[in-house]
Amino acid sequence: MEYPWYELIENSTEITQGDILKNCPVPKLQDVSKIEEKDKLKAEIEFVDGIILTQACDIANKKVDNIIMCSITSKTDFEELQTSMGKSKNNIKSSIASIIKGQQNAYHIINNYKSEEFTEDYYIINFKDIFSIPIELAESIAQKNGKRLRLCPPYREHLSQAFARYFMRVGLPINIHME
Repeated sequence: MEYPWYELIENSTEITQGDILKNCPVPKLQDVSKIEEKDKLKAEIEFVDGIILTQACDIANKKVDNIIMCSITSKTDFEELQTSMGKSKNNIKSSIASIIKGQQNAYHIINNYKSEEFTEDYYIINFKDIFSIPIELAESIAQKNGKRLRLCPPYREHLSQAFARYFMRVGLPINIHME
């Protein structure tokens, strides 16, 4: 039995868990070190690519006003960033291999997509980079993106499980030392 990684969505405002949205505007707070309770905050708008992590049932049943997304980076851009930080090709290859094996719990990787009409690179999802946007904005971005990818089951659930594992970590202040 074949399990396709993606469904290709075209010109639709419908969104769900596992949708990849490009150029999402998110606020980036400025100079937060001097914030007082009644201060007005300054923010810049940053545009990021992301994948929706809010549960599909919550979106479908209109139980949320905002959706949660994590930023995504193409494998090519990830490699370029790592190279600019002075990492060797072997180190980068090893890092990607450990992400694939699930050994770097802050990251997750999803497959590439190739068809005659649409191609996307592998994506590395950064669970440390989370943002929330209103559903109406996400729907508008989905429409503007035109052709876009939607992660299919069971890969969508695998992503959700990896996200949960990252957040459910518990660090103990003192480990057990047996004598």
